[in-house]
Amino acid sequence: MDISLLKEKREHGDFLFPLGCYSMVYHDRSEMLDLHWHDELEFLLMTSGEAVFRVGDLEYTVKKGQALFIRSGQIHSAYSDKGEWGFSAVVFHPSLLNSNPYDKIQNDYINLIAKNQYMFACLITGSEPWELEVLDHLEKVIEIAVKKEYTYELLIKSHLYAIFSLLLKNAESGADKNLTYKCDRLKNVIQYIQSNYSRQLSISELSRMVNMSEGHFCRYFKKIVAKTPIEYLNYIRVIKACDLLESTERKILDIALEVGFNNFSYFINRFKKYMKVTPAGYRKKYRA
Repeated sequence: MDISLLKEKREHGDFLFPLGCYSMVYHDRSEMLDLHWHDELEFLLMTSGEAVFRVGDLEYTVKKGQALFIRSGQIHSAYSDKGEWGFSAVVFHPSLLNSNPYDKIQNDYINLIAKNQYMFACLITGSEPWELEVLDHLEKVIEIAVKKEYTYELLIKSHLYAIFSLLLKNAESGADKNLTYKCDRLKNVIQYIQSNYSRQLSISELSRMVNMSEGHFCRYFKKIVAKTPIEYLNYIRVIKACDLLESTERKILDIALEVGFNNFSYFINRFKKYMKVTPAGYRKKYRA
C-alpha cells in the first residue's frame, strides 16, 4: 500500500510544462483518497460511481460527470461506500497560467488566481450552462493530455484559460482568510502526527501546537479531517502497519508495537475498522 500521507511531493509534469493528468479507480470501501494537500491547482472529474470529497471544512458528494476544483494548499480527501468509483485529475502549478508579468492578463487575472483572491465554485455539477462549458473544456484537457500530440501544450493551456474565464465570471471576490489560516495551522499538527505516530501523543500536546483549547481543537480537527485526533492517529498507525505487513515477514504483534499500539486486541479492532479485514487477512489478501 503506497499511500502518501504528508504534503504531496510528486512532481507534476516538468519545469517547462508543470501539469500532470492521472486516472484512478477504487474498487472497495477500504480504498480511499487519503488526506493530503499540495501547492498545485487541481481539477478532478468523476468518471465512474460517486464519492464524498472533503475540501477544507466542507463535504461534497460528486457523481459521475461532475467535477471539483481544488485550490492551492487546500486539505482534501475522499471516500465512497457505494462500490466502485473513479476519477481523472488534472494537477498543475499556477505558474503554468503565467503571462507576461507586466501585461493585463497577468495583473488582472492570473495573479489573483495564484493568490487565492477569488472564491471559485468548488463543485461543478453541470446544472448551469457555464458549468457545462467548464466540464466540456475539462474533458478536452484530459483527452489532449492523454494523447500528447504535437502542440498539445498549447491546446491544454487554451482550454485552461477558457475554464478560468468561466470561473472568474461566476466567482465571488475575497477568499476566506480565517479558514485558510486555521487550515495552515492544522497542517502542522497533521504532519506532526504523521512523523510521531509511534509515540504516545496526547490531545493536550497537540492542541498546544495551535494555541487552541482541547475542546475547540478536537471539534475543528474533526470538521476538517472527518476523524477525531485520536482516530486519525490510529488510522495513520494502521496504514503504517499495512506497509510493514506488505514488505516484511515480521510477527503481527511486533508490527503493532512498532507503530504505536500497546494493546494488541485494540490494534486488531482498529485495523478491522479501517481496512475491513484482520491484519493476517490483509497480509494474505495482499500477497495473493
